[in-house]
Amino acid sequence: MKKLSLIVVVLALVTGISFSQFKEIPSKTKTQLKSGNGLLLGFINPKNFSISHSFSMNVMTGGNTSVSLASYTATMNYKILKNLNLSADVTMQYSPYASIGSNNPAINKDFQNSLNGINLSRVSLDYQPTKDMSISINYFNHKGGYYGYDNYNNNYYNPFWLGR
Repeated sequence: MKKLSLIVVVLALVTGISFSQFKEIPSKTKTQLKSGNGLLLGFINPKNFSISHSFSMNVMTGGNTSVSLASYTATMNYKILKNLNLSADVTMQYSPYASIGSNNPAINKDFQNSLNGINLSRVSLDYQPTKDMSISINYFNHKGGYYGYDNYNNNYYNPFWLGR
């Protein structure tokens, strides 16, 4: 035990005082790195691109039905012009467990597999020609579990819905 303690202390001291080496980049490589125009694919400016990430894990159970779902969404934004923006959400979903109460395991597995996958859940093109005017073109593709839980499909939220 004393031998092991001594080895651990020596390794901690040796690694604590060791330094890494700095390797100088050759000047030929530096000029090659600077020669590009800085654009991706020749026309996409990376300064106008941003990305944000979200991750969620959900569990729902009720009666004979239970579902667990993990979702990762990457929201990508690109400023095409000063007043024109393009954004998209790409969602990856995985359900480690899902059951709809059937005694047939194949039906439960089909239900579980229907929740898995990668999809383009939203694309938005936003144009603001003036300060007081904006035009937005949107595409939404929510999987079945999300349908009806947003303000676009919620008739209780919609002030123009007259059917009561």
